[in-house]
Parts: sequence; C-alpha cells; structure tokens
Amino acid sequence: MKILVANIPLPGNRFIVDLHEALEEQSIEIEYSHETFWNMQGDFDVVHYHFPEYVTFEVQDAYQTQLTEAFVKEIEKRLKYWADHARIVITRHVLLPHNATKDPIWERYYELFYSYADGVAHFAQASIDEFKERYRDTQYYRAQPPKHIIIPHANYASLPNNLSREEARSQLGVSPNAQVMLVFGAIRNFEERELIMNAFQNCKSANKQLLVSRWKEKPADVSWIRLRNWIRDWKRLYYKLHPKYVFNYSFVKEEDAQIYLNAADVLFIPRFKVLNSGNVTLGMTFGKVVVGPDSWDVGELLRETGNVTFDPDNPSTAAQAVEKAFELAKTDLREKNRQLALNEWTPAQCAQKYYELYQSKQTTHTA
Repeated sequence: MKILVANIPLPGNRFIVDLHEALEEQSIEIEYSHETFWNMQGDFDVVHYHFPEYVTFEVQDAYQTQLTEAFVKEIEKRLKYWADHARIVITRHVLLPHNATKDPIWERYYELFYSYADGVAHFAQASIDEFKERYRDTQYYRAQPPKHIIIPHANYASLPNNLSREEARSQLGVSPNAQVMLVFGAIRNFEERELIMNAFQNCKSANKQLLVSRWKEKPADVSWIRLRNWIRDWKRLYYKLHPKYVFNYSFVKEEDAQIYLNAADVLFIPRFKVLNSGNVTLGMTFGKVVVGPDSWDVGELLRETGNVTFDPDNPSTAAQAVEKAFELAKTDLREKNRQLALNEWTPAQCAQKYYELYQSKQTTHTA
C-alpha cells in the first residue's frame, strides 16, 4: 500500500513522525511531499491530509497574510484530482487554523477538504458530533459523508525519559517539595497568559510553583528599544527572584522536554475553545495529572480518564481545578494515566487503526 501525506515538512511534529514510523513497520510505503500533491504525480492508494493550512508552503504563507479565492480554486483542482485517483483520509486535529477561526474563507477552505474525504480520523467522539453538526449541509464529492473513526492520539514514549523527578527539579531550580504546575508549549495569546497567572495565583494549594517552558512576554508600550529591553530584563529578574515562578523564555528541544515534564506534578493546558491538545497525551505519557478546558475532545478525554477540567466560559474555575489536580497528584491517578498512555495509545496500535481506515472500501473510484 502506498500513502501520500500531502504536507510541507513538519519534522518537529512528534505525532506525525511516530505515526509514520509505525506505519512503515507495517510495510506501508509513505511519501511525505507537498510537491507531489501539487504536481499531481505518482500512483497512490491513499492521500492523507493532516493540517490543510500546511498542505503547501504557499498556503502556509497565506495563513500569515491572506488566502484568496483564486488560490482556493487551484487547491480544489488538486483535491478533485486526488479524489479521482485515491482514497482520501483526513486526521481532524483542529476545527480551523488557530488564528483564522473567524475568517469565512478559511472555513470554506477546510470544508472543501472534508467534502472530498472518504474517511476522517478523530481523537474522540466529541469531534465526530461537532463535525456532523458543522458540516450537516455540506455537498460531498462522493455524494455521501465520509466514514468516521476514533483513533487515539499516540503516546510520546519515543521522547527521552530517563531523568528522575529529583534530577529534573535540580536542573531547573525547582523546590524538591513544591507542588508544581507546568505549562508546556506555546502560549498563543495574552488571554491564555492571563488564564495561567489567574489559575496559579488564585489556587489555594500550599507550597506551589509555576513552571513554564516558554513564557509569553508582554512588551512594554514604549518606542525606545533600549528602554523596552530594560523593562523586559527587569521583569525577568523579578520572576527569577520570586521562587514561585520558574520561567523559560526560549523553545525547548525535544530531548529536553523530559526535564520540565518530570519536574511537574500537574500539567495545565491554557486553552479556551479548543478541539484537541496533544498535551493531554503528553502529560499522561509522563504520568502527570492533566488540567484543561471542558471543550470538545479535550474535555471528553479528561473527564473519561478522571483528570480535571475547568469551564472555559468561566475561567475563574481554573484555580479550583488546579487545586483538585494537586490533590489527585497524590493518588494513583498519575500511574493510571501513564499506564493508559503506554499500554493503549502506542503508535503501533494507532497505526493499525489507520491501516484499517486506509483499507476501507466505502467508495469505489472510477479513475
């Protein structure tokens, strides 16, 4: 079986890397190429899309500037071509691109991809339900909706994990006895930054520390660059002198992720209305109690596994959620999370489900 993954290179996306390695172990031949997609070349059984905004570098650029109707028509030519020559599978990672959730052309663009799909992989039932409501009036190229299947987000067991809790805390300067709330990964906007600070500061748990892998700084509103940088450095010094805060300001390499994860008790996901988050699986892989918004797949997975949610429409509930998570971190939930991720969400198990979806004969192609 030959699979074309139509994406620009995303070498830092551990989900895609691990999934592809697991698929190749099942003797599936994978070509990862945006150029093959665009040039309509080659013979493939399945074309797999992950993030439509990254299907070509031009679309990625348009994500930062403007997506035009003319370019969407060029994309549709490719979608139709590949739908006539292969089965189409899409993994539904997000509702829409993060910075384009209220842009009608991006909504149409995403719908266009799904209108050509034979199968859609979701991370939880909530995504399927939302999909069926959102696209209830969509005109599908096959004259029927795609097949829906739930495939878990594969675990992160491929990441290095040989540091003890004590060693990780020592490297970061975290107190050995602290209750540590970790925020890992990108903080997308200042609303999320405020959510983090309010959740932590209003949490009544004793001996707490906030550990952030990449803190989002708010530049001072001054025109003089030297003064702005001085204010930035002063704020960094302020947090450094206050032991409750342990902030990093730069990108964390994959091999260093374990330092932050192994130092933490609780992983906090600072999102509001979000479909999925790989941090649910990441935190559970490393045996953390996870706190996140009660929003679609994130909320469903956290509730089903006994972890903690807050109300994204009432952000003040996040502090109480963190308090509850710290208490749960003293129970066996951490080990239950780890065992669930390591035993039931392996890349090999997920790859097998994708293989079954690839083989689905729901649609007969005429070309």
